[in-house]
Amino acid sequence: MICSNCGNAIDDQAAICVHCGAVTARGMYMGIGGRPVKPPVDPNEPANGGFIVLSLLIPLVGIILGAIESSNGKKRAGKAYIISAVASIVFWVVLSLLITFGSFLLSLLPYFIMLFASTQE
Repeated sequence: MICSNCGNAIDDQAAICVHCGAVTARGMYMGIGGRPVKPPVDPNEPANGGFIVLSLLIPLVGIILGAIESSNGKKRAGKAYIISAVASIVFWVVLSLLITFGSFLLSLLPYFIMLFASTQE
């Protein structure tokens, strides 16, 4: 391999040029002592569709996944999981209110029938 800084030939596995001390392309992804460095995270990485469905079915999972992905730097995926979890919670609350209110109205139906039947006589 050729050093991009000084142009001297160096070992293909070198992380730093032995001639000028410049970091090579391999060295950008290696830490001191050969320990790998975390690769850069794309904050716009899309969310996994399966996890979105899971977040809709089990909102707590979506909130946990959203927090984990956001803390790992994947803001877009974390936001998608949290939004799907909140949407699921809102859906179930509205559905339960509709069922409760609907059953209440159905329980009043006989009284309305008697009221309208008595006014027609």
